[in-house]
Amino acid sequence: MKTLRLVSTIAVLAGGLAASAASSSLRAAEVETLIDFTDSRRDPDGTIYHAYEYVWDTWDKHVLDLPRRGTLIQAPSGRGTMGENKTMVDFRDAHALHLHFVIGNQNSAQKLVFALEDSDGTVQAWNIPLAGLPVGREVRQLIDPAKPANEEKPGKKPGLNWKKISTWQLKGDWSAPNVEVLLLRLTADK
Repeated sequence: MKTLRLVSTIAVLAGGLAASAASSSLRAAEVETLIDFTDSRRDPDGTIYHAYEYVWDTWDKHVLDLPRRGTLIQAPSGRGTMGENKTMVDFRDAHALHLHFVIGNQNSAQKLVFALEDSDGTVQAWNIPLAGLPVGREVRQLIDPAKPANEEKPGKKPGLNWKKISTWQLKGDWSAPNVEVLLLRLTADK
């Protein structure tokens, strides 16, 4: 009888531990959309809301908002930038970022560059390869916070402070060929 109770108690404890472990692994795998490029709208007063604040260089007038579909970069070259200063996007608990996009038939660019700047001026950048990826299908590209391609600009304190991100940018590869990429969303594993 004591053995049966002991086995029963161990089974209950093991079940509770397994449920707790499964619950914490589910929490660890939580995905949050940080930037939704499909969300663009125009208010009756004419104000336009979209995921970015500015577009520069050859991308100016070549970035189109397609409501509920995404933000289309359809530019004559990779010499362009889009982004947001004084961003309200909260990157602080991101273990990994993923840029979701679709490459268009007319794309010739080899890569895009995703960059973040913190409040003390540190800028880190990650390459988003486009070459060799499928055309016309959603691609999910990892942006590993621990592995930037480079630190474009060091700030006052070493390293990027993920709790104080002030600016995000998506840049072209500064090449001559066409860029045709539909941006869908930037997600974070938290």
